Amino acid sequence: MTAPGATLPLRDRGYAPIGDYALIGDTMTGALIARDGALDWLCLPNFDNAAWFAALLDSERGGRFFVGAPAPDRIERCYIGHSAVLRTRVSSDDGVLQVTDFMPMGLHGTRGLGPTRRVLRLVEALEGSPRVAVSFSPRPGYGAQVPDIVGLKGGAWRVADGRDWMLLQSDVALAPSGQGTLTGQERLRKGETRHFCLSYCQGAPGVVPPMGAASRRELAATLEWWGDFVDQIDYDGPFRAALIRSVVTLRLLTFSMSGAVLAAATTSLPEAIGGGRNWDYRFCWLRDASFMLNAFVAVGCMDEGAAFLRWLLYATQLTSPRLNTFYTVFGRVDITQHKIQSLEGYRGSGPVHRGNAAQPQLQLDAYGSIVGAARTFAKHGGTLSRSEARRLKGYADTAAREWSLPDDGLWEMPGPRCHNTYSKVMCWAALDAFCELCRSGSLTDDPAQHVQERDAIRENILARAWNPRLGAFSGAYGQDWLDASLLLMPRLGFIDANDPRMIATYEAIERQLGHGAQMRRYADGVDGMPSTEGTFTACGFWAADYLARRGDIDAAEARIAALLDRANDLSLMSEELDPETGAQLGNFPQGFSHAGLVGALLAVSDARAARKESR
Repeated sequence: MTAPGATLPLRDRGYAPIGDYALIGDTMTGALIARDGALDWLCLPNFDNAAWFAALLDSERGGRFFVGAPAPDRIERCYIGHSAVLRTRVSSDDGVLQVTDFMPMGLHGTRGLGPTRRVLRLVEALEGSPRVAVSFSPRPGYGAQVPDIVGLKGGAWRVADGRDWMLLQSDVALAPSGQGTLTGQERLRKGETRHFCLSYCQGAPGVVPPMGAASRRELAATLEWWGDFVDQIDYDGPFRAALIRSVVTLRLLTFSMSGAVLAAATTSLPEAIGGGRNWDYRFCWLRDASFMLNAFVAVGCMDEGAAFLRWLLYATQLTSPRLNTFYTVFGRVDITQHKIQSLEGYRGSGPVHRGNAAQPQLQLDAYGSIVGAARTFAKHGGTLSRSEARRLKGYADTAAREWSLPDDGLWEMPGPRCHNTYSKVMCWAALDAFCELCRSGSLTDDPAQHVQERDAIRENILARAWNPRLGAFSGAYGQDWLDASLLLMPRLGFIDANDPRMIATYEAIERQLGHGAQMRRYADGVDGMPSTEGTFTACGFWAADYLARRGDIDAAEARIAALLDRANDLSLMSEELDPETGAQLGNFPQGFSHAGLVGALLAVSDARAARKESR
């Protein structure tokens, strides 16, 4: 007898809004679960491997794992405390269900002994006699395969994909409902619980832990793990809960096996619906490095900062003294971009990509990012080995030698390379950070030559980046477009926030690129692409960072508050926002956005402390 099917709550052509998703994970991979209870994205075994569930990018063919009420009236959710454990309360006419979703910690590296990745979904009837509905449709290989699902004893089902296998254990009776799909439904009484365990392993099947009491023990252990992580966060300034959520999100995006921090957990979520601005962000961009590392070490997460810096300096040795644009979580650089033909793209906004075509680009800002990350690490008590010191010297030498070259820039625009102002500033920042590391004793080199070159770069920027027609520093030498990344110049120490040229640049950027609290990276049409994009969330936080450094603390806090109003109900943020509707756009959650919030809040906290000391 076939069990009744599970009907998803009403969506737009089967797609939930990007902001409807929550991220759970085990710091090796992550799952996106929609508000309605559908797990619509999960790559296995790691973040950058193929998705087994990809309804996020194709609601019909991608595959999902739904657990929830068949006809909910009201859905409320939260993370338990500051953890990454999701709890959803679903109300319907016949009662109230509570669903707790998490990935247990501590399974890393158990190849051959048991599952390497697990998702636990625990259901409890809180009130009345609610029904729980289940739909399970894995689609390995980004939706390219409709697998055979084989029933085993004890309510378990096995899915095989070559040497990899997946096991679903369910307390609710399930039955096939079409090829590659299981469904089921059961009415519960108040106090009754049901458990679902999704296990994945490479190689031969191992021993799968039991459910029931064992699941509750794993929940307690996972909450304790996240509690221990959060306990080290040292911050008592404004918006503390939002800062902690951002640091926890960055930890979720950290690949614990190496220490790498990914740009985002997803690929190809569009920056413009139907527009084709779709990219794979499941890699570690060097441009993000200093922001990510600062977000950890500045709030007391030194172990995470140290692991990230060690990974950065280890991974980049393969290309040293040159730096690539980005690296995989294992430090590889042999990355090409391919279209995934099996998926239509979010709301039909294809193409869907695996890999990223920006790898061959020259991004000179990477040198300032990695040497600046080392300076931040050392400022907070970290030490550098001799081999790491040699590598940093090589990166400083390369920045000193190549800063005058045109490059592709932070924003990876198509078209000819140009003399991007932010890239020049970051080469200056690389030498400034190197000189400070030498002066502080973290490095033993003589910085005299680099001091001279650093000062020459600064003179060149001040002379050539200033655009009288704009009345501001331009995005590139000799060009008439503005770049919101130049709001970071005071943060980098390149220019004082109250310098008249910087004030004029901020005002010009605000007029042309600002949209309330939100801000675009650059004006429409600058990148030559036919579609337009949304406002870039990190840029709004950079504007707040600038305001705090200028002394406009109240304005900075107001801007941060307005931007946080655009985060979802779990304080998660994507890459961009639709400026008109506020809908989240782009890959989700985006590490750059969360690191931008942390940086802005630290700038506000420092500015308040400085004001207090001056009184």
